[in-house]
Amino acid sequence: MRIIACLLLLLLSAPTARADVTRSHAITVLGTPALPPNFPHYPYVNPDAPKGGTVTLGHVGTFDSFNPFILRGTSAFGLTSPWIILPGGSGSGTSVGHVWESLLTGSADEGSTAYGHLAEVIELPADKMWVAFELRPEARFSDGSPVTADDVAWTYRTLLAQGRPSFKIQYADVGEVVVEGPRRVVFHFKSNQNRDLPLIVGSLPVLPKHFFQGRDFARPLTDTPVGSGPYKVASFELGRSVTYTRDPNWWAAKRPTGIGTNNFDKVKVEYFRDGTVAMEAFKAGQIDVRSENVSKNWATAYDFPAVKAGQVIKKSFPHQLPNGIQGYAMNTRRGVFSNRLVRQAIAEVFDFEWSNKTLFYGAYSRTQSYFSNSELASTGLPSAAETALLEPFRASLPEAVFKTEFAVPVTDGSGNNREQLRHALDLLREAGWTVKDRKLVDASGQQMGFTILIDEPSLERPSLPYTQILQKLGIDAKVRTVDPAQYQRLTDDFDFDMIMIVYGQGDVPGNELRDYFSCAAAKAPGSMNVAGVCDPAVDTLVETIVTAQEKGPLINAARALDRVLLNNWYLVPNWGSLEYHIAWWDRFARPDKPIRDGINFDSWWLDSAKAAITDAARGRQ
Repeated sequence: MRIIACLLLLLLSAPTARADVTRSHAITVLGTPALPPNFPHYPYVNPDAPKGGTVTLGHVGTFDSFNPFILRGTSAFGLTSPWIILPGGSGSGTSVGHVWESLLTGSADEGSTAYGHLAEVIELPADKMWVAFELRPEARFSDGSPVTADDVAWTYRTLLAQGRPSFKIQYADVGEVVVEGPRRVVFHFKSNQNRDLPLIVGSLPVLPKHFFQGRDFARPLTDTPVGSGPYKVASFELGRSVTYTRDPNWWAAKRPTGIGTNNFDKVKVEYFRDGTVAMEAFKAGQIDVRSENVSKNWATAYDFPAVKAGQVIKKSFPHQLPNGIQGYAMNTRRGVFSNRLVRQAIAEVFDFEWSNKTLFYGAYSRTQSYFSNSELASTGLPSAAETALLEPFRASLPEAVFKTEFAVPVTDGSGNNREQLRHALDLLREAGWTVKDRKLVDASGQQMGFTILIDEPSLERPSLPYTQILQKLGIDAKVRTVDPAQYQRLTDDFDFDMIMIVYGQGDVPGNELRDYFSCAAAKAPGSMNVAGVCDPAVDTLVETIVTAQEKGPLINAARALDRVLLNNWYLVPNWGSLEYHIAWWDRFARPDKPIRDGINFDSWWLDSAKAAITDAARGRQ
């Protein structure tokens, strides 16, 4: 009887499949996965794509570390990023990177959905108070050791303790992580209100505990890392180049999430200190493929002989992604930007129409929403549902949130935006600033001045004319260009006046909004809250979005948040585009199927016949 009682107790306490627990191959937010459990491969790849060849990429900047998860150091390109970085922060890849992988991985043709990768099975109970992942038995690190549940738990705890502060924001709703077996790990949640949390913890990069033990995780890593991804670091010269080789023993090569992807044997990244030099390297055939984010280059710089001869292909890829917003972010931690009227005046005098005509060759449209190209963007006046969300904060919100449709001023493009300048001066006077001896000064006679910090010389082109407009108001506005490593240090510490920032958005926004706009993120070095937004209305609306369980309430909360952010003028809204510009030497083949992301370079492969012709033309052996 004692034996039977013990067995019953074990059965009752052990984790078992229950009717209220869903076992699945994928997780999605407010929808259903498009691909069934037995899907053979992603529909946008060529499952028979040949493997082989070398691709050389260019990257502007430097690096001194192979640990991208900490504040210290500048990590190498490609570890946790796609091979091609697209404007808006998007990437032509679907996983966490090429060296380290995550429990789940996304699809380039589907939004807010992730499929089991390192994880074979995902379990989610009806009350959504936890999520469990069962790892694939074949999952291996590049040194042959298995990926275990202990690695997952160790990674989570290490990133919270020693990683970038943003990890604490992302995983704030996780209560604990429990290892229930060699291949089973469970994340227990503090509540079931955070709709995205199972997807967020599923995107956790899984690091090898045995590799990092004995190393100081918080210090820049200069040893060759051990990962579980399709590529390994083969060789490198810090600050100059890094070469990745395809792992012939990659555990996921024949998995549905791996078939037809990562087809190059070798990927070499050459570093350049200047974008102009990188462009010249591409023209000379030293770089194979390039994402172009400078409209002037796209309009005028691709007329060299190789393009005319058809050896270089130039193509625009339309995408169907939400654009988010790009703009000059004003650091409200600085006294000069603490007043909303000052921020509005500074934003309103930016002459987009002149810039688009004169500098951008008409390539862009003006961004006027934090959720642009999305049904979440606010339009017109607030609806009744939006007003109900905003009403508790009416006393602290700008009146325009309730009574005026947000719109940035539109000029005639002549460069003489006198009407905008006059209105800006009215706002500045209302904020306590006056013009004396052609200088905008406060009550103590101190002139207003600030610096736009940038890390790309190409950004000087729109920034310098903008400072000239600001100088007409009597503002001592300057532009300072620094190298990417210094830029990262300054922005991580919020040691700047104004920078250009991109806030990317997905179809279903969630936890990333905390990192963008919450009070907690405003105090966390390295967060994306570069403007220092700290507002009870914003915090409440962000949490309403994060916890929304249905699409309607989510849309209402997102539009209300959009209105609050726009009318507080944290950014000078910039510009955007609904297509990506890519140029490449004609040595690749790619699937023909158009995809939602526009481009997925991980699905391309080397066409040996084309490569032989192109390489001969540019003198490569």
